[in-house]
Amino acid sequence: MICDRYMNSSDKPENKKPFVYIGDELGHTEEYLGDSSTTYTENGKIYAAIAGFLSIDEKNRQIYIEGSYTERQKTPLPGDIVMGVVYSIRKTSVGTKINTINNLVVVDMGLIGNVHVSNVSKSYVDKLDEIFEKNDIVRAKIIRQEGREFQITLVDNNLGVIKSFCKYCGHEMKRKNKTQVICPFCGNVQRKIMANDYGEFEEVLHF
Repeated sequence: MICDRYMNSSDKPENKKPFVYIGDELGHTEEYLGDSSTTYTENGKIYAAIAGFLSIDEKNRQIYIEGSYTERQKTPLPGDIVMGVVYSIRKTSVGTKINTINNLVVVDMGLIGNVHVSNVSKSYVDKLDEIFEKNDIVRAKIIRQEGREFQITLVDNNLGVIKSFCKYCGHEMKRKNKTQVICPFCGNVQRKIMANDYGEFEEVLHF
């Protein structure tokens, strides 16, 4: 049988098929065949071998997974637009954990984007820790890959911080002017290198 939460997935339109993660239980070998390239079996049960959309071929009694974006392109390419969360602020660079590539969600890929101070703004930037905070969400463009990291840039009107949170109380910061954000709860003001649509962006993300 199919795992209860995936029942009737074969009747759902393409964009309504359930998204499964590696290791999710999908069904039993007594009733269905797995697909050797996208599933695996263990103790009579079928599990997801990749992340993607679950499909059930009732005619041939087979379960398979339609690969997500992370299967089609495992790493971003130069020119790709990515979004990430700031996790490290150094003297000359900011480290981000990349979560999306061209609006497509990356699932547990461990991709790291590094913004050098020279790629933060067209204007001179002195102290990065005065304009970035951990957990800032940024939109950036891939420049190149260097080892296990990707060099990214924020130098463009639609690039930069798109959402941030107060370092004192945790509330979402609102735009005050072109270069500053303010916390509506405690009044904290901070400089930011913001994208044009800071606080207003509505990205449509897909798996």
